[in-house]
Amino acid sequence: MRFSSCSALRQIVFSKYNNYVTLTNTGHKIFDNFPRLIAARNTSDAASLPLPPSATFLQNDDNAKVVLLGTVHFSKKSVEDVSEIVKVLKPNAILIELCRQRVSLLELDDRKFLEDAKNLNAQKIKDAVKGQSFMSGMLHAMLLKTYADIAKELGVAPGGEFRRAYHEMKKIPGCKLFLGDRPIRITIARAFQSLTVLELGQVLYHLTTSNPKPLDKDQLERYKDKDYVHAQFEEITRQVPAFKKVFHVFVDERDKCLAFSLQECVRSVEKPRVLGVVGMGHVDGIMKYYGQMKQEDIVPLLL
Repeated sequence: MRFSSCSALRQIVFSKYNNYVTLTNTGHKIFDNFPRLIAARNTSDAASLPLPPSATFLQNDDNAKVVLLGTVHFSKKSVEDVSEIVKVLKPNAILIELCRQRVSLLELDDRKFLEDAKNLNAQKIKDAVKGQSFMSGMLHAMLLKTYADIAKELGVAPGGEFRRAYHEMKKIPGCKLFLGDRPIRITIARAFQSLTVLELGQVLYHLTTSNPKPLDKDQLERYKDKDYVHAQFEEITRQVPAFKKVFHVFVDERDKCLAFSLQECVRSVEKPRVLGVVGMGHVDGIMKYYGQMKQEDIVPLLL
């Protein structure tokens, strides 16, 4: 079903680490090296704090409290979930699924974006991808068009949960905001490099010829169900097997990078109470890899 695959892709791809960046309410701080890792201990005790259904504890022991919130991009409920967790967790660090290349989302004017989305044209897309290679520029252009289309359908600008996390961080003295994702250009380049010429043609054909039906808010919230997200992955890869390689780069590799970033976040703050805000499609992978990632595991994913 082309409608199912396109809807899932819209959620999935809203997605050498040079350094780790934190934003604080006093300015910017950059960590230039990969410090040694902590040994993370996972527990199942999630009853100590009232969490929304889309949140779970990654770590809850004497060393740290780490809560992972799975969100649906463009969901107003996910935005409110951020505030709900901040209120009860009172974090001293918040990590979000963004990289420095996408940090402008944090200062995005929702009203202006929605206005621009309605007036998006070929020239504006061309200006946005200027300087990129042909293939990277093509995929970037498709993502921009997708974001604009969803924004017009739902009346919501992208990255609302990340902006809410940023604004909540600024209210908490000493709290830091970590940008935990791999640079988007590395992800796009690795995705293309993973495909043969034939597979690339299949993927591009599917992306450019699909005509998804409009999304509604109720349907969007279904992506908080991890089983539903998994089913969408399965549906897409049945239609176009090459997407398995794309998902490996966009999802599994980034799960590892995000898990490593969370480990570094925990290691770098005193008495850590950490909130991670990521797309729901990354939750299972981060839970799998958290506490297991080492520097030598990550470096090859940055080339």
